[in-house]
Amino acid sequence: MEQRIITINMRKAIEAVPRYKRAAAASKFVSAFVKRHMKAGVVRMDIGVNNEIFKNGMKNPPVRIRVSCSKDDNKKVTVSLIKSSVEPKKDGTK
Repeated sequence: MEQRIITINMRKAIEAVPRYKRAAAASKFVSAFVKRHMKAGVVRMDIGVNNEIFKNGMKNPPVRIRVSCSKDDNKKVTVSLIKSSVEPKKDGTK
């Protein structure tokens, strides 16, 4: 079983499409990027990755996303979200 942590820069993918299609294009780009770099047959994205892409709405997805990819023996890759190590404080200060 192969496992990698990848930071995916989606800026070129989301700027090349109309604003209302940006999050969908980013989701497709993540899938294609992982398929290319992990030499996968099938890519399965965890719901957390999709929620992270769509968290600001369809028109404003994040530019970069950090994911963990694990490939099994059948060339099936599962993509899951890496939690950020910097957590916002509860009282609203930085």
